[in-house]
Amino acid sequence: MSIAVGALVGAHELDKETLMLLKKLGFETLSISFWETLGDSDLDWLATEVQTAGLEVAALSIWGNPLQKEETAEGWKRLITRASRFGNPFVTGFAGRVPGASVEDSLESWKALFSELLELAYQSNCKGLLMENCRLGDTWKQGKWNIAINDDAFNLLFSTLDNERLGLEWEPCHQVEAFVDPVAQLARWLGRVKHIHGKDARVDWETLKTYGLFAKKKAIHTTLPGLGDTDWHSLCALLEQGGYIGSIDLETTSSSFFEDLEGKAKALSFLKSCRY
Repeated sequence: MSIAVGALVGAHELDKETLMLLKKLGFETLSISFWETLGDSDLDWLATEVQTAGLEVAALSIWGNPLQKEETAEGWKRLITRASRFGNPFVTGFAGRVPGASVEDSLESWKALFSELLELAYQSNCKGLLMENCRLGDTWKQGKWNIAINDDAFNLLFSTLDNERLGLEWEPCHQVEAFVDPVAQLARWLGRVKHIHGKDARVDWETLKTYGLFAKKKAIHTTLPGLGDTDWHSLCALLEQGGYIGSIDLETTSSSFFEDLEGKAKALSFLKSCRY
């Protein structure tokens, strides 16, 4: 079966019209995301509208630090218990971090929370929990968002809490930004990667060599697939050879998914061409 190609869209942008537009444009799956809190979101209404539009939900995601913000941790729990209303998607987000602490010094708090979340996932028959690999500026020694940021962290997390329902939500953009070969890293973690974000990045090497990585002028630019440095054809071939059964959901590089729909359509077509 070919890899499905879908859209990652903030819940606040979804209604009857936008859901039908996504279907009309040819998106095959949908990831629904929230920032830090679910607030008073009507998940039952949303699940009904998504079903009516005929879009399969690949992931329900909440972005924030669940080790710091109680509303984010509660959002994880609420999505886990309501995931069955959306079919059987993964529930995803940042692993979290003890603010200002290293990856290692955040492990105890992370294990306590995710042990609880995994227990709830089994009780709710939720397919699995996935940790997204975005750094948001965090490093190994300190940060305020996420400890699931690189190979060393992945090894530490899965050796601390090895569970069949715990995995990775991965995207090559963050690897390009870190000067890691995305396809090589995917090969190392193929068994743990259960969902993929369709976003890329491009390194402007002349700017990098002239001004450096931390200058005012950016040397690395976030892009849609097809415009960045990742070899998506090789990436998709690796996924198919490895028996990947998830989707690649296109992530916007702007504030709204519905900005630059022409660019989104081109990226959608490009990703579909990579899977054959």
